[in-house]
Amino acid sequence: MGYKCPMAQELLFQTNCGASGDMILASMIDLLDAGAEFKKTFESIGLNVNVTVEDTEKNHLRCKKITVTAPAADQVVTWSEIDALITASPFTPGIKANACRIFTAIFAAEAAVHGSELKNVHLHEIGAADSLVDILGFCFLWEKLDCCPIYFTTLVTGHGSVQTRHGMLPVPPPAVLRLVQGFNYRSGGIEGELLTPTGAAILTTFGRQADADRTTKPLKTGCGCGHRTYKGITNLLYTVLEERDGASTNDRIWVLECNTDDMSPELLAASADKILQAGAVDIFITPGLMKKGRLGCNLTVLCGENEREKVISAIFRESTSIGLRQRLEDRVIMQRETQTLRVQGRAMRVKVSSWQNCPMNVKPEFSDVSRLAEELHIPVKQAMLLAMGAVNEKYGYRKD
Repeated sequence: MGYKCPMAQELLFQTNCGASGDMILASMIDLLDAGAEFKKTFESIGLNVNVTVEDTEKNHLRCKKITVTAPAADQVVTWSEIDALITASPFTPGIKANACRIFTAIFAAEAAVHGSELKNVHLHEIGAADSLVDILGFCFLWEKLDCCPIYFTTLVTGHGSVQTRHGMLPVPPPAVLRLVQGFNYRSGGIEGELLTPTGAAILTTFGRQADADRTTKPLKTGCGCGHRTYKGITNLLYTVLEERDGASTNDRIWVLECNTDDMSPELLAASADKILQAGAVDIFITPGLMKKGRLGCNLTVLCGENEREKVISAIFRESTSIGLRQRLEDRVIMQRETQTLRVQGRAMRVKVSSWQNCPMNVKPEFSDVSRLAEELHIPVKQAMLLAMGAVNEKYGYRKD
């Protein structure tokens, strides 16, 4: 029927040579041609680092290389120190929140390995300044791509052993194994640590593994190299900005939930309106029985990455909840668009939901149906029949 399908962009990391924080940064800087801006930004935020971005070659293949030089530091890194540094940084709330999620994944993995609480974990293997540049830098660059969906190929970890402050550990180390839990990985036949905790945390926190049969159109490619050289591999990470048909869209959505047992129905309805105004995609309220036999409800809110901070603020501001749960979930959505039909000589909007370029659901805009009923002096249900007649005329099933 000649529908124009919106095109959605996504980011693919080709991890056949592993991944580290500096490889991810270098490939994204190359993709976005953001070397000068990145250097200026991260040398001016008070971390006392020197950032070098340069063009180089690995096995005669062009790539970008980033080097972050920071004063030597013997002290360990704690969660409270990282949190304070992120909070004090000049970046947007979205960048800060995303960086906190990546660091939380790293600290949680270490806490699980050591049988400790997250707040008591000390990181010995990464420095505060260079890890902040890696993780805040990724979030800074990702925001330039509107936090588009991230995919990665089968993770390659390397094999053998690595020397740490805890002694000799196998590759992949226990913390990396925790981070890649639930994802496919292979050693790759190379002795050495190809997948670092920072690289694993970035990819598994916000990305998902790419299906073998996914179909996309590459738009632009960035290439970043690691600092080490291995025999048999190039040690390059390619990042591909891709475009896919919006007619069958895989998407990611934030699910925010909280329970409340002390709000009246009027307050619930009013808070739901305010939360939607803050940018929520949808909101629904499920009644339930809370502790001590109190009647309450579960408030579930859906929102995109860019709206999450505003929506969370609205939930806390408008409801009586003192905390919430959040998770990032996959969803499959149809292509959606609004078209206009003529009904009894009047314009009426209809919402068209299509799958693989074929309309599956077509629904008249109810406010337009009500207006039609008022203008024709007929019942709303009769106006709906007229509207559905026009819908069926244009979108109804035809054998040909």
